[in-house]
Amino acid sequence: MGLTTLPAIFVEGNPSEIALVENLLRQDLTSVEEAEALQRLKDEQQYSDEQLSGVIGKARTTVSDIMLINRLPVAIRDECRGDHKIGKNVLIEIARKKQERGMLTAWDTYKDKRDKTPAGRQKRDPNNQAQALDALVKTAAKISDIDNSAWTDDEKEAYRAALINLQTAIESFLNPASALA
Repeated sequence: MGLTTLPAIFVEGNPSEIALVENLLRQDLTSVEEAEALQRLKDEQQYSDEQLSGVIGKARTTVSDIMLINRLPVAIRDECRGDHKIGKNVLIEIARKKQERGMLTAWDTYKDKRDKTPAGRQKRDPNNQAQALDALVKTAAKISDIDNSAWTDDEKEAYRAALINLQTAIESFLNPASALA
């Protein structure tokens, strides 16, 4: 037998606005998708940036910045549309260039820089013993190199408290059974 009642939520309002707000709440929209969706709603409803900001609950300046992404050349937008790793601020800065040629140059520069990430900057595996040991050795060297002679008493105390917390973490790591006691 079928359902006699259907679970639902009745919502009044503009379907385009509701759909956009729901999509903006999802975490999987890219910056380009967000900018294009805002532009569609603005065009469909003939909203000003101020009205659009009220609909989605973001500051007008934030909406204006996001909308700048729509100025990017289609080639850049197409490349970014499915890439969640490209930050919104990067695209906004590129879109602020006055001419398309400048945007393309800035985009190429960004990609070159991104692609030349040194091997040493790869993500660390916290369970990799060699990487963990290397990090500890580097941290110890950094601590030894610090000159705290110009620090205020408050700064020295804050540093001392942080080192005590580190010492406690080290002791718990070395003697896990005693940490449970």
